[in-house]
Amino acid sequence: MAETMRCYRHPDRETRVSCATCGRPICTECMVQTEVGIKCPDDARMPRGARAGVMKRGQIARTLLAGVAVALLGIPVVFGILQVPAGRLIISALAGYLAGTFVYRAGGRNGGPVPMAVSGVSVFVAYAPWMVNPLLSGNFPLFLFLPALIAVGFAVYNSR
Repeated sequence: MAETMRCYRHPDRETRVSCATCGRPICTECMVQTEVGIKCPDDARMPRGARAGVMKRGQIARTLLAGVAVALLGIPVVFGILQVPAGRLIISALAGYLAGTFVYRAGGRNGGPVPMAVSGVSVFVAYAPWMVNPLLSGNFPLFLFLPALIAVGFAVYNSR
């Protein structure tokens, strides 16, 4: 059974409604119906894009954990991608897109510089073990950078 929530402005009132933007519990007296859902009075006054890129500590922590997961689980995925003789570019791009999507969603779909950096670095780390030899030999395939760029691009696109 779910824990009883209480309105953040009226602690004596129980509620089952929370703000679509910040997640704080609000009673029926406090809630404001907007075109994107029910919001608390504080968030209802803000323009729609005002909170984009502003992340709370929990969202930053989830973003970083998602980045670590992408980096660690991405290494065997990248190994599998590099075993495919044809279509590496497309599969790498798809992998970067999916990694960027995962990091973006894990962080609360807020966008901004933190998810951009985390998604780009985590995808780059996943590809890093296969970049050393080509860099040393001077025969570097540029498609290895594409997934990181697509992951960052996805986070940038969604931060608007």
